[in-house]
Amino acid sequence: MPRLVTPEMPRKGDERDASRAYSDIIVEGPHDPAALNNRGVALERQGRYEEALAAFSAAILSDNDDVYAWNNRAVILARLDRHQEAVLACRQALAIDRSCIFAWVTYGMVLGRLGNYQEAEQVLAVAEDLDPQARSLYPGTLTMTRA
Repeated sequence: MPRLVTPEMPRKGDERDASRAYSDIIVEGPHDPAALNNRGVALERQGRYEEALAAFSAAILSDNDDVYAWNNRAVILARLDRHQEAVLACRQALAIDRSCIFAWVTYGMVLGRLGNYQEAEQVLAVAEDLDPQARSLYPGTLTMTRA
């Protein structure tokens, strides 16, 4: 089950330790998409967006059907003001899993940043059809860790 990670969440421990731990796991299994994805989340929490993007891209190279990595890639691309690329990543995440509420909310957020408010509302309505609390998932970021 994905876990929402937001900047507002209290953090336990030092995020640099988390990043190092995921780096150690990746050394042991360099093609593990879950470890690469989780490393990307740890890097995102440190504000290291380009490195996070590289980690999510590596996760996708290891498993092109990883909805977590595609959604997280979209979140980071939006943070980097690369909104058109973020739209494409959202669409890919939704092509993989149309029931991924996180991807729907990320897609709505990106469309809103592009000024496509009517389409953003339609997309967010789909998310709310899946889960009435969907809009509450967007306090600022929607990166997902994998178990």
